[in-house]
Amino acid sequence: MVKTRQVLQIPRKDESGVIKLYFDREGALYPPDLRINPYYFYLEHLHKRKLAKYSNPEYATLETALTKYDSLSALAIRQEYKLHDRDSIRLFLRMQDVVRKNIIRDMERSLSQNSTRDLVLFIHGFNDPTPDAFYYSLRKNIEAHLHSKPVFVEVYWDGLTALGDNPVFTKIWSYAQSNSAKVGLGLRNILNKLNTNTRLTIVTHSLGASVATHALFNPGKWPERFQEELEREYHSENIATPKQKDIRIGMLAPAIQGIKVFDHIDYTIPENTAPTITRVVIGYNHFDYAVTKGGLFASYFGSTALGADDKGEVSKTMAAIKDINPKIKTIGVDFSLVKKIDSLNTKKLQRKSPYKQREHGLQFYQQNEHFTDFLSALFD
Repeated sequence: MVKTRQVLQIPRKDESGVIKLYFDREGALYPPDLRINPYYFYLEHLHKRKLAKYSNPEYATLETALTKYDSLSALAIRQEYKLHDRDSIRLFLRMQDVVRKNIIRDMERSLSQNSTRDLVLFIHGFNDPTPDAFYYSLRKNIEAHLHSKPVFVEVYWDGLTALGDNPVFTKIWSYAQSNSAKVGLGLRNILNKLNTNTRLTIVTHSLGASVATHALFNPGKWPERFQEELEREYHSENIATPKQKDIRIGMLAPAIQGIKVFDHIDYTIPENTAPTITRVVIGYNHFDYAVTKGGLFASYFGSTALGADDKGEVSKTMAAIKDINPKIKTIGVDFSLVKKIDSLNTKKLQRKSPYKQREHGLQFYQQNEHFTDFLSALFD
């Protein structure tokens, strides 16, 4: 049996003051008024051997599902968005432009209606196809901390799913990593059009940190072949980076490298334009089973060293950021213990503590007593 690990996004219920963005693995936006036929999304009519290949460029993408095989959806696109090109590629790109403009309009309208300039954006991680409940609790926690209600943006992206299997044996980690870069560029194409007076705060979990960093600048961590693909096919060198005057990023258990990502924090587009990131907050955990990869391999097999603080990665990363731009405030928050216990500050004592946080899920980080420190570091 072939299991499809890609995630077909299902639109959620609309909520006041909350904007929800859905991206496929190529960084394309789901049109809000169209429903995707799962048959065409997963290309179930293809031979199973082809179905199993994640590298198949037509597998589980919106463009193929909507324009190549599903003639009814293609017709609906033309009618809904008043587009008339026969060329399906041009049709899809024009639809993306319209969807993007509508999203930006909705964001600006929500900011105006709420009389705020605070926009808080959530990005979930790898193997997390239904983060809805965690997003809801994040909203409530942040509202309580701020004593106000910003405009929230929830990002749903194809970080793949293990379907209950052990992610280690599903061979989807590397594909999810490449997806995160493409989705980040898709998100960048929205954020770069928002009013520069918007105060943009991004909260990520796990591999969501990779999505966020690709939205804000061009990390240089990738092998040369994929780096060239991002530049040539996904236009990473041509999509302007966001220029809001106050951009903050807070990462919970970031499943990324530290130094190799953030030593490119000044690699903005157009080149030589000053980055406007004002604060970087890193929530790390020495015992998280996912980012430590069992405590042994955090820096290997797709490095997650930053979230595990492997070999002092957090302090090294913050120092690298300071070297590039001393004005950026950098803060590390240690989530290794679920309780604040002064007598267990050293790593040696922490290893013996019954309060070690081994869980990786976003809900466990919100329940951790250090989460209030994380919110203070990010917002205060």
